[in-house]
Amino acid sequence: MDDFWSRYWWLIFPIGAFLFGAWDRWLAYRRSRDSLELIKTLTAQGKEIPPELMREVREEAFEPDPYAGDRYSRRAARRYYRWRYAPYRRWHAAIVTGAVAAGFWAASEYSGVVEAEGAFRVVAIVLTCVAGANLLLALLSGGFRDR
Repeated sequence: MDDFWSRYWWLIFPIGAFLFGAWDRWLAYRRSRDSLELIKTLTAQGKEIPPELMREVREEAFEPDPYAGDRYSRRAARRYYRWRYAPYRRWHAAIVTGAVAAGFWAASEYSGVVEAEGAFRVVAIVLTCVAGANLLLALLSGGFRDR
């Protein structure tokens, strides 16, 4: 086990990012749950809900419009929607991650550096899983698009 951590010390960064992200989501859940419980309690008592509390709940529930105040906001929102949910975008992600995964598979087999083969193989396995998920999403997204 000591050999694993000395060879793959860099894994501490993605693992740490995952843990901090999970902690942040859990705290956001607790904050929104507590706010909603306070609103329920105030409503049950027949008291006025403070506008600051309602503003906080609304800001957590809805993302602000990135194009608010823009003169061409409808057009910009349409472009963003077309770019974000374009049918070829999923296929592009599947093809690119598949090509990068194939490159790492080739590097793990033909690199000639014995110490790097294991690291290349781990990255190749992860990218193959990501490419498979992107391919599955590309296949499924074509049938369920909004018309």
